Amino acid sequence: MHIVLLARKTLYTQPGGDTVQVEETASALRRCGHEASIVLAGDALPRKANVLHGFNLGRPADLLPYFRSFKGKKILSSIYVDYSLADQQRFPVLYSLVGKHGLEYVKTIARALNGSDRFPGAQYMAVGQKSQVRTLLRLTDLLITSSKSEKERIQDDFGSLSCRVKTVPLGIGASFLEPYEEAKERKGLLLLGRLEWLKNQKTIITWATANNWPLTVVGDANTNQRKYYDDCLAQAGPTVTFLPYTAGDELKQLLRTHHTLLIPSHFETFSLVGWEAAAQGMQVLYNDVADMNETLAPIGTALQLKNQAEAQESIDAALQENVGQKKSHDLLESRSWDTIILALLEAYA
Repeated sequence: MHIVLLARKTLYTQPGGDTVQVEETASALRRCGHEASIVLAGDALPRKANVLHGFNLGRPADLLPYFRSFKGKKILSSIYVDYSLADQQRFPVLYSLVGKHGLEYVKTIARALNGSDRFPGAQYMAVGQKSQVRTLLRLTDLLITSSKSEKERIQDDFGSLSCRVKTVPLGIGASFLEPYEEAKERKGLLLLGRLEWLKNQKTIITWATANNWPLTVVGDANTNQRKYYDDCLAQAGPTVTFLPYTAGDELKQLLRTHHTLLIPSHFETFSLVGWEAAAQGMQVLYNDVADMNETLAPIGTALQLKNQAEAQESIDAALQENVGQKKSHDLLESRSWDTIILALLEAYA
């Protein structure tokens, strides 16, 4: 079987969680003996493909030209991010005027105009974000969500679904499940991810500075949110260290030497990094919001970041705890990509 994995144009220039998801899916498919091609939006599809697997429901302009023309089976991993909480802070007046879907439309056009993304096409310009997402869903044979919460949100936003729906969690890379030498001592908080409003790093940077928490912030600036990155730098005190986007062995070293991973995002569809951190022996704290309050519950502890005093007290307490208690190996193995890919192959059949 030949599967095409269709992703956003900026998959590698602005890497994120979907970059890991697409690459790991392709690698796992190849280990199973299938041909897997990664195609970025705007590029041509290979001719002899049996399955088209698109990623990111929130970018219909990227996917629709392919979903309209492809004759084989069409699968869509939704990765449906709700930016509304971040956007209400970032663009309060505009959000009040055009709403969630209208603002996604405005941002799509703005990215095209500033050259950071591809032009979405005349039809998208004419009918807008919400209509295009509904069309994409109608053309989809099978929708894959990473949680039940994600499926419910999609139905709430776009109505009942005519396509089949399957919930498949993301997998943990094999290298994160290998034995490793435990550090003599773990110290400090770790934040991982592109620096942007949605990820909410500035809140934790402010708290860390005020409480003298040792904090390492890892990630590059969002191309279109440079001011947020600059504000994070300006807010940081002497206990805060910034590092650029990190992967591979360097990332594992950070996960093995830090005490607690904190995920303060206003929203995450899955937050695979939480599972990777747990596999490396870290304590995981996360903001108690969708969809993390479902996907990270087995390996982490929820925080109410909107209650600053309570959240800071919980973080202080967490930094004093011993993290020697490792998560169940069976639990982590059940989330390996080689296990998860079996569920995807059932979907492709």
